[in-house]
Amino acid sequence: MLKKCDLTEQIDQKTFDKEMDPMRVRLGQLQRELHAGKIPVIIVIEGWNAAGISLTVKELVRAFDPRGIELSTIGPPADEELHRPLLWRFWNRVPPKGGIAIFDRSWYSRALAETTKHPAWEKRVDKAIQSFNRFERQLTDDKTIIVKIFLHISKQEQQKRFIDRETNPLTSWMVTSDDWDFHSEYDTYFPVIDTFLKETSTPNAPWTVIGANDTPFAIMRAYQTVINALEKRDGGRESSSRKQHDTFTPDLVPVKRDEEKPVRLDKETYRKKLVAAQLMLGDMQTIFFKRNIPLIVIFEGRDAAGKGGTIMRLTHDLNPRGYGVTPVGGPNEFEKDHHYLWRFIRKYPRQGHMTIYDRSWYGRVLVERVEGFCTHAEWKRAYSEINEIEEEFRSWGGGILKFWLEVSPEEQLKRFRERENDPLKQWKITEEDWRNRQKWDQYSEAIDEMFKKTSTKGAPWIFINSDDKWNARIKTVETVCEYAERLLQLRYQHYS
Repeated sequence: MLKKCDLTEQIDQKTFDKEMDPMRVRLGQLQRELHAGKIPVIIVIEGWNAAGISLTVKELVRAFDPRGIELSTIGPPADEELHRPLLWRFWNRVPPKGGIAIFDRSWYSRALAETTKHPAWEKRVDKAIQSFNRFERQLTDDKTIIVKIFLHISKQEQQKRFIDRETNPLTSWMVTSDDWDFHSEYDTYFPVIDTFLKETSTPNAPWTVIGANDTPFAIMRAYQTVINALEKRDGGRESSSRKQHDTFTPDLVPVKRDEEKPVRLDKETYRKKLVAAQLMLGDMQTIFFKRNIPLIVIFEGRDAAGKGGTIMRLTHDLNPRGYGVTPVGGPNEFEKDHHYLWRFIRKYPRQGHMTIYDRSWYGRVLVERVEGFCTHAEWKRAYSEINEIEEEFRSWGGGILKFWLEVSPEEQLKRFRERENDPLKQWKITEEDWRNRQKWDQYSEAIDEMFKKTSTKGAPWIFINSDDKWNARIKTVETVCEYAERLLQLRYQHYS
């Protein structure tokens, strides 16, 4: 793509002034229309150092109502970002419906900076390409318009601009030794950047490469590119094709359902077994912290299946500074204005920490499906989206455990009535619980399909028969301990 770019194109100042004013007006109109239509927009401006990214961003920002845009200038990661997956920091910056996010550099620059420093960086680049295609497809499938612009200049032009900046006392600070080092490797990075552009230019999120040797021409072309994309408004067309690098196909495994009733434990045996497992898990947490291994534990299940009580036992001997529990209910209005995955990814654990989700993104294919809170197309594609983000988290080095706590209709009814009659537990039972119970068969169908399509070899569903709460709690804590041991062993084998 870079070789085909014409670097000789330019315009005079008179033409620039004449063309820009109506385009600024048009961008303002489009912003208001998109806001009214609740269509989110992401504008990515990338390019070579000194290609005019900041000037182009400045001109674009001038055309918009600043109350409806969020500008992110992307540099090296902050501490919170450094200890999470690369795309986590960008998921946090995804705009709400009707909002515009402008990225002065983006995930592409960070991937280039952060992957080429490592051995076998070619594989890392290939992996980043796959991740970015998934990320952008998930957003555009959810009606986000993504506009991607790369400002291209020649090596000679870059050198000239560096020298001009260095000789000007007001701009000399802008050129560093790293800039010159990167300039000396221009020819080396050229094919890498070109590969990024080719392999991530998709129908719903195409790249526009603009020759930027002439800055006014580059700014005008950037305006035209953004206007054309926003006028077409086809960024929200659901994608049916995938780039060749997006080859992830989950290795699905059946869910082992424990239908038999476990042997009822006496209280002393229950206490001893639970305490032993809790103490072991506390030790595991320390090792995970030292090894920088993040862990996600997901709890899903029928109403009154005992998720809350099980989570309390799971965390009993954990250091509270090293874990967080995220209780998930229906999304509030602000959360509804974002991609459904946004509110969950924001809670990802940092390296060495644990996040426990009391209900999770699986609500998309359970409650939202059964209750009609999302469209048929939205919950259908959620299976692959969920598999993808879980695989992304695991490939970053994290672990994922997914528990399904099952309770029989008879036991659920018994617990509902106990809650109604106990003043200390009445807050746990709502009209919604009774309504959900009436849709038992519909939920069963949704659960079965969820198991079938999201129980993967790397993140299988663990079925817990929780009619007996004591056995369920012990089995859950022991399973987390066993998983932690296996994960540590795999990490040891990987690095040895």
